[in-house]
Amino acid sequence: MEYPKMLYLGSTTSHQNEIAQNAEHEAELRELGFVDFVDLEDEVNQMMGSAVGGAIGGASSEGFRNAFVPVEQFDAVSEDLVQKELQLSVAQTERDQFKAENDDLKAQIEQLNQVIDSFQPAEHVVVETDYNGLTADQLRTLLDEKGIKYLARDDKPTLIGLLTQPAKKE
Repeated sequence: MEYPKMLYLGSTTSHQNEIAQNAEHEAELRELGFVDFVDLEDEVNQMMGSAVGGAIGGASSEGFRNAFVPVEQFDAVSEDLVQKELQLSVAQTERDQFKAENDDLKAQIEQLNQVIDSFQPAEHVVVETDYNGLTADQLRTLLDEKGIKYLARDDKPTLIGLLTQPAKKE
């Protein structure tokens, strides 16, 4: 036989399938009732007496035994479901809390951006300095600091004029 191999459980119209990976796996699936597709019965034949006993609409105790899940297994699955639902509820609550916190943080950021945007850069404020109280040497020192050229023979009013004239843009 070639593997993988598809095996089926149910009827031709309603079935589940499993893939057997090797001969041992195929044997396990066949013990559980899996068959080849050609061996599946149609639903009418299944209902009309394919159960052991052969009576139309009849069923055997073997058929019922395989149809039900043991109480212990059902309880274990039920308990697991309750635990998963509880975990899901906790996760959803945490998600909702994180979402609310995220929304609050976004609102705070927006408010901070509005505050930042409300601060306009200060206009260039010209501070008037009373250069008349300074000596010619002090005026020359200020001109040197600002990189403004002057002549050695310039008098105090000329030096003040150089300091107070608007800066030339080149």
